[in-house]
Amino acid sequence: MMMVSRCRSIFSGHPASRLLGQMSRQAVILMVLALVATGAIGGSLLGLSTFASGPCGAGDQTYRVGWGDTLSGIAGRFHTSYQSLASYNHIANPNFIFAGERVCVPSGRASAPTTLGFGAGVAIAPHNYYVDLARQDAIRVGISPDLFVRQINQESGFQPNAISYAGAIGIGQFMPGTAAALGINPYNPVQSLQGAALLMASYVHQYGSYAEALAAYNAGPGTVNYALRACGGYWTQCLPAETRNYINVIMG
Repeated sequence: MMMVSRCRSIFSGHPASRLLGQMSRQAVILMVLALVATGAIGGSLLGLSTFASGPCGAGDQTYRVGWGDTLSGIAGRFHTSYQSLASYNHIANPNFIFAGERVCVPSGRASAPTTLGFGAGVAIAPHNYYVDLARQDAIRVGISPDLFVRQINQESGFQPNAISYAGAIGIGQFMPGTAAALGINPYNPVQSLQGAALLMASYVHQYGSYAEALAAYNAGPGTVNYALRACGGYWTQCLPAETRNYINVIMG
């Protein structure tokens, strides 16, 4: 037994043995890299992303992730946002996508911009693209997509380069100070729609009433709070005529 043990010890220290061990480790590393490259090892195994396993929906475009791709870069190719793609594809962490994985791009979101707007050269896409994007943003934050589309239509007619007489900017008609507080570029229609949906969701949560949330978006929370204190159940009578019309047009 002592002789066998000693021989094994001598053999394990042989240069040829060390070389074989190094080659084995390199082979394992190369195998793992190959599996990652082909998607066999990816987010599902590592727990970093959770792409849907089924096929993309009818009419959707399919994009295979390649080396060096980022979700924001893929979103830019299809003129959408990385948040939209992450939500649609059930990606837990948008910072981790892997080569070989599939990204489904919903139908109606791959139309290319047709003109260029002002404001840092922001690309302007067709009207229907923004209507579709607005609906998606509304669904994501839990507000009515139909009412949100009516609201944006009332705000700007879905024109990303709209500027009001009061100085409100863009498709969501944000005042510069409000846009800055939300951390968005009001000239960017994608950011503006996302900001508008988030702001409306916060107002709905604050007031518990969609009509009051609309009034807050149009005239400001201070005006709504005053109307509720001064007129109680008849609070709309204490709103500016423009805001009353705004609510009636959107709510029907």
